[in-house]
Amino acid sequence: MGVKDPLWGNQDYKRFPTGNRCPVRRWADAEPKTEGGKAPCGLEKMKDKKSSSLFGVFLGLILGTIGKIMRPFTYLPYRLGYLAPITYRDSLKQMLIYAGVVKSPEEVIGITMIYGISVALVIYVVSFVMHIGRLESFGLMVAGFVAIWVLLYVVLNVIQERRTQNIEKLLPDVLSIISQNMISGSTSYNALWAAARPEFGPLALEIQNVARDTLAGAPLAEALTSMTNKVKSDKLDRSVKLMIQGMKSGGDLPEVLQGISMDMRAEQNIEKTMYAETSGHAMFILFTLLIGAPLLFAVSIVFVSTFSGMFEHLGLKDMQQGAMQGGMKISGISITPDFFYMYAVIVLGVSALFGALLTSIIRTGRMVQGVKNIPVLIVVTLAIFSVLKSVLGGFFGGMIT
Repeated sequence: MGVKDPLWGNQDYKRFPTGNRCPVRRWADAEPKTEGGKAPCGLEKMKDKKSSSLFGVFLGLILGTIGKIMRPFTYLPYRLGYLAPITYRDSLKQMLIYAGVVKSPEEVIGITMIYGISVALVIYVVSFVMHIGRLESFGLMVAGFVAIWVLLYVVLNVIQERRTQNIEKLLPDVLSIISQNMISGSTSYNALWAAARPEFGPLALEIQNVARDTLAGAPLAEALTSMTNKVKSDKLDRSVKLMIQGMKSGGDLPEVLQGISMDMRAEQNIEKTMYAETSGHAMFILFTLLIGAPLLFAVSIVFVSTFSGMFEHLGLKDMQQGAMQGGMKISGISITPDFFYMYAVIVLGVSALFGALLTSIIRTGRMVQGVKNIPVLIVVTLAIFSVLKSVLGGFFGGMIT
């Protein structure tokens, strides 16, 4: 101790576990000696820690202030949602339950309203920049706002349909497992809990809820009925009713479950057979939408464009005078190529929309399953129409030239 140090002078040292030595200052007025403008023995690290802590405090104050400012806006969706009628909120709540969405209807309504207003404002700004008329811009704003609500219902219906289809597909296997577990001597609670496997997806969650209600003391029939209120499935509803009726009539529940499972498998096999037999009808409709209609419209618009160009280059008045001398009458085409092009695009888009729904009804019997095919069919149909129009226009235009 008391060793002469070149930086601090006559100081004591503390030895740390790392092997570094740091002097302990004896006098308050003693100034540390520096070498190369650097603070000795970890003082630079202490300054860095102090500056980082000050930065953290400053950043925390900024974030806290922003949080206080934005706090009223976090409850804005709920406040907007409560403005909707109670009947509408109740119907939307049931749709969310069927779709398996864990959100309140007020929040969904508020978020959708915010998105709709945002889209309407964006359309207004774009219309103002592009100098679109007030009436047209107002119509586009209303259309954008309504489109957001339509999109909400479409998305919820698609999610609900996929969830229902998944549950109906796995329901026979689940009923068979429950029946086998009950035959082996398990109680209804253990049989249900053993059948709630993760690979069964949403059906496993509903079975777990039934098992919890049964364990809590609720009757099995009541727990099964509450499950049907959360899934929009006629097959599940019918199966639960048959189970309850079998239990009330004194039948053997495992045998009832096994019989329901076999009947549902037979029904699924019939649906697969119908799906295969109706594939030809669906392919004919798709061929008409993707090839037939675009080809006809492409030929028509090329015809209109070609003859309009001929009348412009050759002179319609001269042709009319020459035709009148020969006892004929020639008049111009009243339909412009631009108008006919817009008409073709609208008709092809609407045809693709209804074609997707029709093919879904023919193949599966459910219109909602065709909603996801609508954008694909519209894009493919319009792309084929554009390609055919360009090819035919170039071919006939070259011949006339």
